[in-house]
This record gives sequence, structure tokens and C-alpha cells, in this order.
Amino acid sequence: VSTQSTGEVKCATEGFKSAVFPISVDFSARQGLEGRCGAICDQAPDIKYEEAVLINNHASANHSGDKMAEFRDVEYMDTYMFLNMTSFQVLTSVFLERFQGVERRVCVNISSLASLQPMPSLGFYCTIKAARMMAYKVLAAENPDIRVLNWSPGPMKSAMTDDITKNTHSDSIRQFFQSEPWIATDESAAKMLKILADNNYTSGEQIDVYD
Repeated sequence: VSTQSTGEVKCATEGFKSAVFPISVDFSARQGLEGRCGAICDQAPDIKYEEAVLINNHASANHSGDKMAEFRDVEYMDTYMFLNMTSFQVLTSVFLERFQGVERRVCVNISSLASLQPMPSLGFYCTIKAARMMAYKVLAAENPDIRVLNWSPGPMKSAMTDDITKNTHSDSIRQFFQSEPWIATDESAAKMLKILADNNYTSGEQIDVYD
């Protein structure tokens, strides 16, 4: 849980037996990444769990002023791929190893329409979202004992969408974000939690909030 959202999480868990641990993690730094991912898992008290759930959401948008035909900055592309794909995979792997003794393990990738639909000026973002979705589909295929969900939460207003609207070279994307009705975070999260609780989904599939 980020320090920014700690208060909201504590409010949402009021009345439940819960513990909230705010952790700040740099997923962009290569050295020591596995150890930092392990430190996240180590925050969980050493007790017997019936279920362990990873909701994997850390990500960033690419420079929305650039077109795919113009991307050639090797250092930028390498850094972007590491933050948005490599660290995502490492966190997933470390989580599954640390909680391998738990009877029910669940991995949730917070996906996006961008994993399925090409969006001008968001080429690398779309590429990463598609890669993450497929990575979790393969994870599900290889591990029938692990429940895997690709959850597309719908459009939410954020600093990232504001930045895209301001800097995109694409009029269609700008209009999309300016006209798109934003979905409330609580509404989307409630739908995702119901899907996880009902447990009727096909492991590895992608489900959209509007499905």
C-alpha cells in the first residue's frame, strides 16, 4: 500500500480485523529488486493464511507525445520495459514463492482496454499492457492451482490521464479522455472483489468492468 492511499485503506477496512503496512518501493531500480519485492511480502505477519492475493498495479504511461515510428531511444525503452514488465514479473514470482504454502493463491493484473485496442500516442503503454495480460494468461495455463485474473477497471481520472490529455499528439485520444465518463474507483474495486469472491471466472481471462 502506498503512503498516499494508507488513510483510504484504513478507512475501508474499518470494522475488520486488518493490518495496513505503508511501503514505498522503487520498481525502476535494477539492483536489489528481488530483495525489495521480498521485503513487501515479509511485511505480512508470520501466521497461517487461507488465501494470499496479489493485486499488481504498478505501471506508468509512455511519453504520449511520441509516435511508435519515432521511438529509438534505447535507454528510455529499456528503462520503461524494466519498470513496467520486468519488475511486474519479479514481484509476481517472489509473491508466489513466499506464499507457496498457502492453500489458495490469487494473482490479479490490473489491465486496461489498451491491452486489446491500439491507442495512438500510447504505443509502449499498449505493448506493455498486452504483454502483462499474456504473461498472466500463461501463468494460469502453467499453474492450475493458482487463480489468475486480468482485471480491466475502466477509465479513471488520475494524474496519468491528465498528463496524456495534455501531451498526446493524437486528437482522438485527447477527445477520448476529455469525453470519457470516469468510473469511480470504489465502484470498480467492488465489482472486482465480487468477481474474486464468486470465483466463477476462467483463470487467466481478462474481464472488463463493463462486461
